[in-house]
Amino acid sequence: MKILVIEQSRVQQIILRALFKEEELLPDFVSNLAEAKEAIKDNDYDFIFTSYSLPDGSGIELAQYVRKQEIERPGVVLLTTEDKRSILNEALSAGITRIIFRANTAELQLFIRELADSDFDTQPLTGNILYIEDDPVVSKVIIAMLSEHNFKCTSATSGEDGLALFSEHSFDLVIADFFLVGNLNGLDIVNSIRQMGGKKSRTPIMVLSAQSADDRKIEILRCGANDYIAKPILEEELLVRATNLITQKKLFDRVDSQREQLRELAMTDQLTTLYNRHFLVRFAPKRLAEALRHRYSLSLLVIDIDHFKEINDTYGHEAGDSVLKEIANTLKRGCRKEDIAIRLGGEEFLLLLPHCGEKDAIKKAEHLRQQMEMLNPDGIPVTASFGVTCLDGAEYTSKKKRVDFSTMFVAADTAVYQAKNQGRNRTAFVPISSK
Repeated sequence: MKILVIEQSRVQQIILRALFKEEELLPDFVSNLAEAKEAIKDNDYDFIFTSYSLPDGSGIELAQYVRKQEIERPGVVLLTTEDKRSILNEALSAGITRIIFRANTAELQLFIRELADSDFDTQPLTGNILYIEDDPVVSKVIIAMLSEHNFKCTSATSGEDGLALFSEHSFDLVIADFFLVGNLNGLDIVNSIRQMGGKKSRTPIMVLSAQSADDRKIEILRCGANDYIAKPILEEELLVRATNLITQKKLFDRVDSQREQLRELAMTDQLTTLYNRHFLVRFAPKRLAEALRHRYSLSLLVIDIDHFKEINDTYGHEAGDSVLKEIANTLKRGCRKEDIAIRLGGEEFLLLLPHCGEKDAIKKAEHLRQQMEMLNPDGIPVTASFGVTCLDGAEYTSKKKRVDFSTMFVAADTAVYQAKNQGRNRTAFVPISSK
């Protein structure tokens, strides 16, 4: 894979070289826009990484230059500290295919790793294409071209029908003629898709037109189209450009998927697959706010395995891990869809129960406690102590009482200690201390 990096700062160049070297990638480095243009003329790059600020221009100018070249267009990644919406929108309109903030080193590392691991060059490329064209003869010819090269095409004859299909299905590329029957033209399609928000709004779009005027082309690209081809269409050009756009889209999809996996890993306890403390810190206050806003009950159970240190000391840590997994599985089986089960760390677990009042929470805790008492994993007797507290969302809202999640947790944690002091293997309830 051939990569160009445009970065004027020597310090940043050193950092970027190290990141690429970790993945055995050796990009070409230049320090300004003029050098970049010369490098692009002499090389076929798959990806270009550019700083937003360059001594003789900007990364946005670089992207605009790339889009005007009669080459297989590389993906352009913008490295920036700017977070102004106007600048980001301008970057996307200019053809920037990825924006990575310099402070987010983890995202940059992940993206570079995905580039290194990419095997698109060794696997036949396939993709789903939405083709919007009102001329049946032209449509038949273009679909035949694309279908012959393993692309699956779905066709529409108007902008309205095309957008309806786009909303209902997943596509890797949209190809639209500029002039269409109905009230929408190709420009309207570009605008509509880009304004949808979410992942679908980033779908690559190619616009075809019988008019080759530069102002029309610039207008279409400025609105967010990824590519523009003037008719009559050369088969080889269409295939090269479509392949390039779909390849980039699939790569970005993989990066997004990997990022989501990393996010899940960061929020998940690896031993038990329950959520972890990071998830609790992030989402528990939101659940509490929802209970107050919608005036429903929210209960919290804190569970502590009795004598867990002795289990580890007597049977070994592998046996201790088996106990933790069995406890976690018991919690999963006892959870409703809306309940949240969390391993806080060590032998301590937590259950957050929306729409569950005090009596039901105590009943659930007792049921789970009895289930755990019956586990006996690998012949090891297991019991647990439960601490319960409950928030009555309606009461707190009507009386304008103040409460936060830490206060709620303190109450449930205090209840656990009461259960321990009362002999373990039991359930205790402590009300929330209101402010």
